[in-house]
Amino acid sequence: MRKEEKQRILLAVARAYYDRGVYCQYDQRSMDRVLELTPRRRKRLPPEAGNSQHTLFLDCSGYVSAIYLQAFGYELPSDLTWHMVEHVEPKVFYYEVTHEETREERERLEAEIRGLLEPGDLITYQRIKGSGHVIMYLGDGWYTDCTTNGAPNSYDYENHRNNFHANGLWIQSLDKLFLTDTPEKLAGHSMFCQLTKRLAISRPLNILEDPLPQAVIRAGAAQGLWCAVENSVPGLRQVKPGSAVGYRVIVRNQTEAEKTAEIRLEAPDGSKLEGAGAQTVTIAGGAEAVVEFRLRVDAGNTADYLDGPLVTVNGLEVYAHRVLLGNVLTEAQREAVCADVRAAMKNGDTALAAAAKAYAALGVSMPSLASRYAVGHFFLHDSTKGDVLSRRVQQPAKDLTVYSGFGGTGVITPEMGSIPMGPRTTYISRADLLPGDLILCLDDGFGKSSCSCFYDGESLMGSFAAGEPCRTLRDSELDSFVDSLFGRYAFLLLRPSLGLEN
Repeated sequence: MRKEEKQRILLAVARAYYDRGVYCQYDQRSMDRVLELTPRRRKRLPPEAGNSQHTLFLDCSGYVSAIYLQAFGYELPSDLTWHMVEHVEPKVFYYEVTHEETREERERLEAEIRGLLEPGDLITYQRIKGSGHVIMYLGDGWYTDCTTNGAPNSYDYENHRNNFHANGLWIQSLDKLFLTDTPEKLAGHSMFCQLTKRLAISRPLNILEDPLPQAVIRAGAAQGLWCAVENSVPGLRQVKPGSAVGYRVIVRNQTEAEKTAEIRLEAPDGSKLEGAGAQTVTIAGGAEAVVEFRLRVDAGNTADYLDGPLVTVNGLEVYAHRVLLGNVLTEAQREAVCADVRAAMKNGDTALAAAAKAYAALGVSMPSLASRYAVGHFFLHDSTKGDVLSRRVQQPAKDLTVYSGFGGTGVITPEMGSIPMGPRTTYISRADLLPGDLILCLDDGFGKSSCSCFYDGESLMGSFAAGEPCRTLRDSELDSFVDSLFGRYAFLLLRPSLGLEN
């Protein structure tokens, strides 16, 4: 395949990520005290994994890695930018900044770099302190990158809250990298600012063979189509086996010309499709079409979750998120549990102890001490940065915790390296909570300092810091507390209804 065609296909993948808009956010600051990586980053997921129900988090190296992975199945040999300067091959330019360059020398280097850049090239520079930055050249004087671009990171660790912005991906002029003012005034993104130590330009396309079939379709039959799959049970919500799950396939025509889209859905194992599995729609330029499908989960499905169905639009596979499975409280059970918990907490019980009594009446046995969860759900590791935790193998029906519903600054994430969809959530909101759920926060690896609260469908009742008396949070206070979870040492989302008998 000609280089120009490979470049066109690579840029189509980059554009698909960029077009996710607000559904793709920059996340750089680590919640992982050992690996110094952000566990929210999902560099292995395709663009369509980001939609109104699931935010796709990336950082600069995760972004360019995702582009090459989705276009060619090629994994860049380095993950951290200061390593990428060394290891991403082949290099076509390398320079160590002295910070003594004259204006004329910088202009000469600028002319040299502009003259050799080709679409798909990666420009990586290392900082004197910290990591660095990597961007991908698009051609015609434009590049794309993943950055805050001056905005706060997607998580505010000082105030324990999320910061979501209009977008986390950018297409910017190459001029931004070559400001020719005095070095003291050069912008942080300039190649020759005072923070830059060295820089390199790599051309991975030169060593790659043909692109993946799906990337060819993206740049061909599916070109100009923005696609997303949403389901009726997103996030950490769940459905009981035997119930129905609805899917909406959203297709936007981003071109000016009318387009035809053939939309297909195939049921995953453990479910059956109700109704037709294919539909063809004609979409006017700039318009949107929504096609709905319905799956019935097998009553005997005992899996922890239902895999996403195979959805295609003109042959392009559109990522569909999985749905959590498990028993849920009936309305009568919910009312009884909530009433029992309120009564026990009024008598001085913690939310955890109150819930243990309430669920015991339904035949569900759960520990009432936070220390049991610390030991039973996490491994404790010692490190130079203090005690850290890693999640034990999850068995939701036995350990009564929501699959992937955990996190915190003291929780390491070994799955970040190679598993496409690791067992840790990247975002949690009030919408993820079901009546009867509990949130347990640990301030240490032993569970000696902890707090717990119970969700009744409208409010959270319990303590929200170790040693704090019980109180009730509603509305914005409730949302602020849920936002704070990723900034805490460790948290677990408990759902004792998972232990109910069928």
